[in-house]
Amino acid sequence: MTLTALALISGLSFLKYGTAILFRERLRDEFRRYDLVRLRVIVGTLEVLGGLAVLLGLVLTPLGAFGAAGLTLLMLLGLRMRIRLRDAPRLMLPAAALACVNATLVVLFLSS
Repeated sequence: MTLTALALISGLSFLKYGTAILFRERLRDEFRRYDLVRLRVIVGTLEVLGGLAVLLGLVLTPLGAFGAAGLTLLMLLGLRMRIRLRDAPRLMLPAAALACVNATLVVLFLSS
């Protein structure tokens, strides 16, 4: 039950946010602020693919573990960027929380 709930939260969140990175102007501006414009499409695509992998992991467990591991890494890198920019802690919270959720998912997928 925990695995399913966390996988749905993570998978749907990353599908939504990854799509927003690819198509919303506000998030394009964020990547300009990070000075990572050239990586925006890659990050957005990886988030969408990771979200799909986590959701499909409910059926194909190794795929879920792989997707959750990738999303954990992406969130840790995002958190590092926010720390480097000295963003407010409230802006770091989503990346930190999603890193924890996905790290937990890796463990849950591998133990199921």
